[in-house]
Amino acid sequence: MVILVVINLPLLWQTIKNVKTQSADWRTKFKVDCHCEESRQAGRRGNLMAQFTRLLRFTRNDFFIIFLLLLLLSLTSILWSGDRLLAMVWSLRLLEGGLLWLLFLAIKPKLKYIFVSLVAAGVIQALWGIWQFLSQSTFANKWLGVAIHPLTQGGTSVVLTEAGRWLRAYAGQVHPNVLGGLLIVTCLVTVWLYFNRHREEGGKTDRRGDLWRLLRFARNDSFFLWLYIIQLVGLFFTFSRGAWLALFLTLGLWWWNNKRSVIARSEATTQSHQIATPLPPIEGSARNDSLGVIVIVTIFVFIILGSIYWQPTMGRIFGGSKLEQQSIEDRAGSVKESSSLLEQVWWKGTGMGNYTYVLSQHNPGLKAWYYQPVHNIFLLVLTELGVIGLLLFLWLLWVRLKIKPFLIHNSLFIIPIIIISLFDHYWWTVPSMFLLFWLIMAVGNPQKTNTP
Repeated sequence: MVILVVINLPLLWQTIKNVKTQSADWRTKFKVDCHCEESRQAGRRGNLMAQFTRLLRFTRNDFFIIFLLLLLLSLTSILWSGDRLLAMVWSLRLLEGGLLWLLFLAIKPKLKYIFVSLVAAGVIQALWGIWQFLSQSTFANKWLGVAIHPLTQGGTSVVLTEAGRWLRAYAGQVHPNVLGGLLIVTCLVTVWLYFNRHREEGGKTDRRGDLWRLLRFARNDSFFLWLYIIQLVGLFFTFSRGAWLALFLTLGLWWWNNKRSVIARSEATTQSHQIATPLPPIEGSARNDSLGVIVIVTIFVFIILGSIYWQPTMGRIFGGSKLEQQSIEDRAGSVKESSSLLEQVWWKGTGMGNYTYVLSQHNPGLKAWYYQPVHNIFLLVLTELGVIGLLLFLWLLWVRLKIKPFLIHNSLFIIPIIIISLFDHYWWTVPSMFLLFWLIMAVGNPQKTNTP
């Protein structure tokens, strides 16, 4: 990420400098005399103000201002953090996410190219996870940054049933839940490419006739559907309940909203025609039918795999085993611990990234694995950055959502993150997922991105 920022920093700076502002030439406006030291200082101050004005005009919305306030609060929290070095590292990570967002606006890449890369990564991770679950084994590799997860060793994420222990799919991630969150995004990205390829192919005219276009439709649709199914199978083998719930709720909300839009357009078109003439095709009706196919495929895959591996599936859904009960108790206990910490630092927080440090000071003498962040990002942000930090974070999400609610290129990707954030913390604590979160936040700025 640092290399990416260094390489593209000249482009970002040049893009900001090219933004027009009414106060761009402060020397001309104030008739600065270059031989006067006071005038030169006024000119330098004017240039700084002009550059800052260009930066604000470059962002064009409140998102950047809110992020600056959140970053400033994070840096200020270093002053009262128990581990100041840790707070500084996490503040730099927050800065890194903001720089990624700014670079996205400056470079203006086509979403198609970014999404193809994400789908390729998702397919690789899904195939890796499928192999792990089917073989019930993992391997360690320092070059890939992965550790071995023995099935019989404590601490390994498994599903415990009467038939024994089932290893959950890790792939190259630190936890199966993290893999589930990644595959949620790549699955939805695949759906995005599926619809946009469908639209592009449908908008072209081909002299070779309707049969040839039908064959092209079948070929393209099958290709993206198979990629979606591969990632869906990998997502199933993570046995991440939060990821499962997020996927079904997102597809359900998307289908319901699209269906409602189609009906509204159909009624409006019918009312606008006073004579009985054949109506033109309703825009979005084909998309809604295709979305129905995606929903049916998703349900079908989960039913088939759930029937084959019904013991671990039922174990995860109903949580009857000792491990599942322990997991639920640990999560409930982490919420209570967060509440106890908030009683002391609710107004300023523990400091950015200092949750586990303060928890270890509050409950000393426990084993290292006990000190984990609360499995709720909103509580985690509230505990680390206080009430103001939580309000800024919620404001940031609101600005992100209100651009064009429930549209495919906007809220489709942020909704599952919000859902998962209620049950887990990895979108805020795992560096790779944190950067992916900011990439998704950048994708949701249609004023600055070039959609295919």
